[in-house]
This record gives sequence, structure tokens and C-alpha cells, in this order.
Amino acid sequence: PAIGKMLEDARAVGREDHGSSYDPFTVIQLTHSGRYSRPIEKPAPILAHHDGVLDKAQGISSDHPLISDDELDRLQDDYVTAARLAYEAGFHGVDIKSCHRYLLSELLGAHTRPGRYGGSFENRTRMLLSIVRRVRQELPDLTVTVRLNVYEGHPYPWGWGVSRDDPAVPDMSEPLRL
Repeated sequence: PAIGKMLEDARAVGREDHGSSYDPFTVIQLTHSGRYSRPIEKPAPILAHHDGVLDKAQGISSDHPLISDDELDRLQDDYVTAARLAYEAGFHGVDIKSCHRYLLSELLGAHTRPGRYGGSFENRTRMLLSIVRRVRQELPDLTVTVRLNVYEGHPYPWGWGVSRDDPAVPDMSEPLRL
């Protein structure tokens, strides 16, 4: 309800400034912070895979647990629920965030992750594609966009859109395929 009120208040200000017919196209971003999660005053990282650069920089131990495939399956339901709530609040669209090494972005570079969400291209893109398909199927009147990094400059085997030999060199084959 608070988000719906915020949206209506923003529309009211827009109508005051631009006239009674003013109705901007509104999109809200849906994201999961993953390794950057900080629910209450302290970090609580949720990792898609271990990353030799970021784990070290964040002080994450090599035995820190990864989010399980089953948890990722259930998380898709949360994205659909969030999209439904956004639609009911009056938003025209949702933006599925898959960038900046947040959870969905990290999964794209999960070359070393075992299971249904790591290793192969199909597995690493499974979560993002499943969320987009489900939201589009269950809420056909809601616009779905994706904020996607296509090149991270983060070294292989942890990065997305990078050369296996040099993270300073983009490799667009997988982003274009996606």
C-alpha cells in the first residue's frame, strides 16, 4: 500500500505540474542484492557462486554456503509475486535487474557453480529467463524490461561478457545469444 500511495502521489505532482491528462509510464525495479545483501545493519551475503576476486575483497570465506538450486527455484515465485504487487499498485512495468554483480547478474557468470543454475550457458541464463517468462505469462499486460550488464570487465570464470584470456576485452557472444 505504501508503494501504491507513493506512486499516486508522484502522479498527482506530475498532473499539478503538467496538466490533468499527464500520466507517465511508470516502471519499478525488481532486484535481489545477492552477495551485497544487507537486510539489517550488517552484511548477509547470498552467493550464487564463489568469486576469486569479490570473495577476497569482501572477506567471504571459501566455505560460505551458496544459495541452493531449490532456493533459487522458490525465489522465482517471489519475483512473480513482486511483479504482481507492482501491477496491482498501478505500475505499467517492472525492470528485472541483472547487473552490477547482484544475484541474477552473478548467476550469468556462474561458470564454476554446480547444479541447474551454473556451468553451461543454458543453466547460467535459466533463472533470468524463467523469471521473465513467468512474469510475462502471468501478467501479460505488464511491460517487462531487463537491466542487463553485457560486459563486466570481471575475470573469467566469474565474469559475464568477458574474454577468457583478458577481462579487459569484451566477448559479446553470450550476451548477444541471451
